Amino acid sequence: MMQAIYEGTLNHTRVKPNKHAFQYRVHMLYLDLDDLVRTFSNKLFWSYNRFNLGCFLRSDYFGYSKNSLKKSIQDEIKKKLHFKHQGKIFVLTSPRYFGYCFNPVSFYYCFNLKNKLEVIVSHITNTPWNENHAYVHDCRGLKQAMKYFQFQKNFHVSPFMPMDVQYEWSFNEPGKEIVVSMNNMHKKEFIFNATMRLHRRALNNQSLNYLLFRFPPETFKTIMAIYWNALRLKFKRIPFFSHP
Repeated sequence: MMQAIYEGTLNHTRVKPNKHAFQYRVHMLYLDLDDLVRTFSNKLFWSYNRFNLGCFLRSDYFGYSKNSLKKSIQDEIKKKLHFKHQGKIFVLTSPRYFGYCFNPVSFYYCFNLKNKLEVIVSHITNTPWNENHAYVHDCRGLKQAMKYFQFQKNFHVSPFMPMDVQYEWSFNEPGKEIVVSMNNMHKKEFIFNATMRLHRRALNNQSLNYLLFRFPPETFKTIMAIYWNALRLKFKRIPFFSHP
């Protein structure tokens, strides 16, 4: 297991009540939570827990507490699954670029001491309410290459999606490729899919700086895409659901 940059595509496909689809390129960091300080130290444009053109701030991530990020994730696993996680945790996320950070979702891949994938935590943030919620997926005992989970939606994300949705999510184990696929089922009918397919590349000074100076920076592109597609959905008369 090694830190990396993953790049590829994110596809959204809505089939009901009206069709709407888009695709855009994404670039995300896959970071060892035990190695964050070293990863961002001694770099001209990057830093850990202090402002720079690119930075990883503890306050941008799960828990927002004085605990380390790893400890906060392990506490959530213990709270939801009632066991004590021990081992490596990697986060798939976008850091802060030029003072701005927004991640619709960050994924935490939690491995046991034998480097077997044990838990995935999906930490979701909505906009403009800036609320967050973590779904904890128990991978123990799942032998198939794609880890598949069904559960009820219980966190408001998009005002163009109802709350009475059944989620069907699937994940592979990170390697040369990361695949995450999320189906929304409403009244037993498929209405929406989001699929992210990413390919691994080396994480080093050059590749980090490439992410920093490409235009637009990743987090700015993400928030612009969210509001641009919200406007398109409004013009297509997709029903609007107020925050519950």
